[in-house]
Amino acid sequence: MNSSRALTTTMRTILVLITTLLPARAWAQLHHLEIEREGETTSFPITRIDTHLLLPLEVLSAIGATIEEGDLEIRAIIAGDTLQFQRYSPIFHDRGRTYQLVAPVQPHEGKTYLPAQLFTEWLPNSRPEHFALEGQRLRVSTTNGRISTRRSAGKTTTKDEPRVVILDPGHGGRDPGNIGWGGIREKDLTLSIALRLAERLREKGGYEVHLTRTTDTAVPLAERPRMANRWKANRPAALFLSIHINSFERPNARGFETFFLSEARTEDERRVAEMENSAIEYEDDPEEIPPLDDLDWIFSTLRNDFYIRASHDLAATIQDHFANFHPGPNRGVKQAGFRVLVGAFMPAALVELGFFSNPDEARLLNDGNFQRQLIGGLASAIDHFFDSHEHLWIAEVER
Repeated sequence: MNSSRALTTTMRTILVLITTLLPARAWAQLHHLEIEREGETTSFPITRIDTHLLLPLEVLSAIGATIEEGDLEIRAIIAGDTLQFQRYSPIFHDRGRTYQLVAPVQPHEGKTYLPAQLFTEWLPNSRPEHFALEGQRLRVSTTNGRISTRRSAGKTTTKDEPRVVILDPGHGGRDPGNIGWGGIREKDLTLSIALRLAERLREKGGYEVHLTRTTDTAVPLAERPRMANRWKANRPAALFLSIHINSFERPNARGFETFFLSEARTEDERRVAEMENSAIEYEDDPEEIPPLDDLDWIFSTLRNDFYIRASHDLAATIQDHFANFHPGPNRGVKQAGFRVLVGAFMPAALVELGFFSNPDEARLLNDGNFQRQLIGGLASAIDHFFDSHEHLWIAEVER
């Protein structure tokens, strides 16, 4: 078998493994969306074009919007505000801000289509006083009161189940990770932070917390997301967080950053991924997976999946909360091909708490008071992430 055919076979095998591990309901496609407004319900079929789920433009009229169409621009007046769309673009404007959908507004067979995401995620999240998603039904209110979420008979929402959090302390066993000032090892600090964060979340109540390791143990990178999937057990409200400490050849580098799984865009993103992925060298029998450059094919297949978007949101939430207390610069949300995140079928992120290679920041990371701030920041970010995505968890349960 030549190398090209071998690579193709390997990639197909990986996709088969991904689709096998992924809970069935996460791959279930919506076939229609019901609009309930003023006591009447209208059903609209969902059209699939190039992996995107789309709805016809007239759904805007069904939710009470006034539509103004030009050659390229479409204006929709919704609840007193004007949303501005452009054909062939995923970008739209609302209240002076710019947003991006997962697919462009596009014509198809003589009609104009909008991404279903606008109705199933964006409107319920941005205007909960007017829109509430329940399964495949979007309820529309013409009053100013927040829509109450009704429970259907026999349905279970996330309010009846704990929020599942899987914490992954980076490195462990023969792999010490990065070494900081005074000889402190990354594997020790990440484990300490994860154990105390787990205790904090359990004390809050409503959380079911698991750790990929609770002692100085080596856990293969590929096994960590598998453990997370088993603990999730098909429940929708779950997340995976891998905790690490950064390092760089220049000692003046400092700050915090959080990654989600996607193609690296910059040399620095590739550098961090290669550093964390190098832990595979300590494994006795590392699994054969293709070079990360060859994972582009997988990413393009899964790019618009819910987990990718939600993982970005999780990373952004962590960065926002750390910015309230962390003295290092906010290095932002980044993306790269981290092996430890591949196959975690839930929102997943990898946080770098700071730089061990910076003497001042290494001392700070070793400070007990600052560690308590890190733990509090992560706990608050996890709370906020689950709260702000509650409508998505409920929607996934009822599909």
